[in-house]
Amino acid sequence: MSNRQSNIIFYSIILFVLSAVIVNINDPSFFYVFTKSKEERLIIKSMNNKEYKIALDNYEILVKKQITDNSENSLETAIMYEKIANIYFLLGNKKEEKKYYFQSLDIKKKLKKVDLFRLANTYFKLGSIFEEESEYDQAQKYFEKALVTRLGDLTEIDEDDGMFISMQKSRLIYLRLNHTDTIDTFKKLANIHYIKREYSIAKEYYEKALSASILTFGEDDIRTLEIRNNDLSKANNLR
Repeated sequence: MSNRQSNIIFYSIILFVLSAVIVNINDPSFFYVFTKSKEERLIIKSMNNKEYKIALDNYEILVKKQITDNSENSLETAIMYEKIANIYFLLGNKKEEKKYYFQSLDIKKKLKKVDLFRLANTYFKLGSIFEEESEYDQAQKYFEKALVTRLGDLTEIDEDDGMFISMQKSRLIYLRLNHTDTIDTFKKLANIHYIKREYSIAKEYYEKALSASILTFGEDDIRTLEIRNNDLSKANNLR
């Protein structure tokens, strides 16, 4: 190979790499899309175009592939079911939305290792659907499950733990309590008890939401002020 040919190859490679970097900077999803299957690419395209029926058809193909590959009870399938549920949410079909969240939940409960925050979010979604359907006892049940799953054991610090481990556990407990999703769950439960005219319980949940909001967002944040001035005030007046 001549020096001229070597130089051409070398600079072609450099040009290719630079082009790839430029494309990735301008459109980070460009290469991401090409790592996906045909069905996944069609889903991305159809969702962007709001062609939800096409997206559902391709999700059905992917689910069948998962079942064929003996991966029916996998986290990937559970996530797929939740994406399908979200499409039915966009279509306003509560029955199908709820069905697929339940399918996702069933899988997650069978997994040996599951992200508890993902599991809590599924409970929360189901609670929200039941709330919209005015099935308040069911809504309360799933919001409570979401809260218990998210918070875990808040008394898990042991006196035999060393200082470093105790600090880590304390930090974890703090993050669980003072988190946007936890605050939303406190508020949901407060609203449910308020609707059921259980005002003292509603007030307790609003107070928990307020305390967490102060630590998470600050005293003067609009989200904190809304809880203090609207939600908690409403519960206080009817206690």
